[in-house]
Amino acid sequence: MRLLKSPVPIQRVLPLAAVGLAIGLALAGCGADAETAAPVSSPPSEASDAGGDAEKDKEPGPEVDISNSVLPSVQVKDVAGGEIDLAGLVPSETPILLWAWAPSCTICAGEAPGVEAFAKQNANAVTVVGLGTQDDLALAEDFVSTYGVSTPQMLWDPGFESWRALEITGQPAWVLLSPGGEELGRWQGGLPESEILANL
Repeated sequence: MRLLKSPVPIQRVLPLAAVGLAIGLALAGCGADAETAAPVSSPPSEASDAGGDAEKDKEPGPEVDISNSVLPSVQVKDVAGGEIDLAGLVPSETPILLWAWAPSCTICAGEAPGVEAFAKQNANAVTVVGLGTQDDLALAEDFVSTYGVSTPQMLWDPGFESWRALEITGQPAWVLLSPGGEELGRWQGGLPESEILANL
């Protein structure tokens, strides 16, 4: 039998054939995986479409009218840190109960645990905000930490401007405001829980 002389030496043909076989197997494997694997980005399901439509169809809540707000534009210190404009407390999601207090007020100190409990229990119905003045910020900070007042936002006015604007003449005092800052009622003395709740 006569062998034909190959133009390419056999030593070079075998490695090329092995490489071709390996590429063929790899491509076949990738094809199988592509058929069984989940797509990288699947189309949104009906449930997610419904959720998206629900968000689009959701009506925004009615705007709160703040034109009759009694809160003055006064810069006050947040005892927890920083400063805020008192008028920025409105609009609010709930009525606001201002607690006029002072760091050296013994009656305020005595009722502080009750104010904390009231603020926690009624957080969904009313937002309690402590508005203090007199003395100094260090004493205000001591009051808050000593009596464990953490739920009401505790503010302190170094210049007494907020109390003058709101016609608060002594402490403790309470001013109940609508979410738009309109006065709903005021009380002098200890926390009148039932009266406040009746006016919400």
